[in-house]
Amino acid sequence: MWAQTWDNIYNMMTPFPDKPNLDVTDEMVKQGYNATHMFRVAEEFFTSLGLEKMPDEFWDESMLVKPEGREVVCHPYAMDFMNRKDFRIKQCTAVTMEQLFVVHHEMGHIQYYLQYKDQPVGYRDGANPGFHEAIGDVLSLSVSTPKHLQTIHLLDSVTNDIETDTNYLLKMALERIAFLPFGYLIDQWRWGVFSGRTPPDRYNAEWWYLRTKYQGICPPTRRTEEHFDAGAKYHIPGNTPYIR
Repeated sequence: MWAQTWDNIYNMMTPFPDKPNLDVTDEMVKQGYNATHMFRVAEEFFTSLGLEKMPDEFWDESMLVKPEGREVVCHPYAMDFMNRKDFRIKQCTAVTMEQLFVVHHEMGHIQYYLQYKDQPVGYRDGANPGFHEAIGDVLSLSVSTPKHLQTIHLLDSVTNDIETDTNYLLKMALERIAFLPFGYLIDQWRWGVFSGRTPPDRYNAEWWYLRTKYQGICPPTRRTEEHFDAGAKYHIPGNTPYIR
C-alpha cells in the first residue's frame, strides 16, 4: 500500500530462480506453526543469546492474534507498563516468514525493556529514538539469514554460492534499501507541516510530491485535497518519528 518495502515482488525478479526459495512461509504452515509457536521460537532465540525469558504476564496478557468479534488496531506494538513485570506485545500475527521476523523485532523491544526495568523511570527508554529500532532490526536481520533458518529447521539446506547469496541480498535490498526513501519522506512531510511550510490546503499535494520525488511512484487514481492520504499511514496520526 505504501511501497515502503518491495519484497512482495521478489518472486517476479529473482536473479537465480533455480536456487532454493528463501521464503519459508510454506514450510512454516506445513510444520503447523501458529502465533504462539512463532513467539516461542523468538523467545528461544533470545534465551540462546543469554537474554531473558518472557515473564508470565507477557504470555497471559499479550494480544498475539486478532480477536474475533471486535475491531482492533493491528499495527504491531511492544509495550512496557513501567511496573517492572508487565510487558506485552499487541500483534495480529499471521503465519508468514515476514511476520516471524516482525515477532523477533517486537520481542527485541521487550528484551530492551527488560534490561532497563530496574532503572529509575527517567532511564527506562532508548538512548535516542533510533536505539530501539536498531536493536529490533539487528535481531530481525540475524534471524533472517539462511543459516539461522536452517538451524530452526525451516530450510533443508544452505547453499553457499554466489547465486544464492545474490538472491538473498536482493531480497534484503527490496525490503531494507527500498524503505530508506519512504522513511525519509515521512518526516520530510511531517516537518513541513509542523514548520508551517506546508499549509493544510497542500497536505495531500505535498505528500504525493514527496512520494514521487523520493520513491518514484505516483497514485493509481486522481488525488485532491479532499483526500488525506498521509493520514492513512499509522505513524502519521500516531506521531511516530520515522527518521529513526
